[in-house]
Amino acid sequence: MDLIEIIQQIIQNGITELKLTDLVIGTVVTTSPLTIQIDTLMQPLPEEALIKTEAIIPKTYSGTTSDGATFTVTINEGIQAGNKVVMLRCQHGQRFIVLSKVH
Repeated sequence: MDLIEIIQQIIQNGITELKLTDLVIGTVVTTSPLTIQIDTLMQPLPEEALIKTEAIIPKTYSGTTSDGATFTVTINEGIQAGNKVVMLRCQHGQRFIVLSKVH
């Protein structure tokens, strides 16, 4: 191996060790606190390691009609135990951005 090949190998190893962003599918174990399982050999990821996006947070709207009747509309049901979610692994695999529920 010449010097250039050695340098290229060192750079490639460094990039691999950084564990740049990866797409990951997980299963919601609990919602409060939020825990997500990504591998059966690992403990579920705790809420502290998860960055939640608007797409997974439940949203409802309650209102009153002009005749006084009340109503509630579910805009987003959020996630529930057993749902599959798509996530991005970041910060050397220490944090995960929970993007959306997988259908």
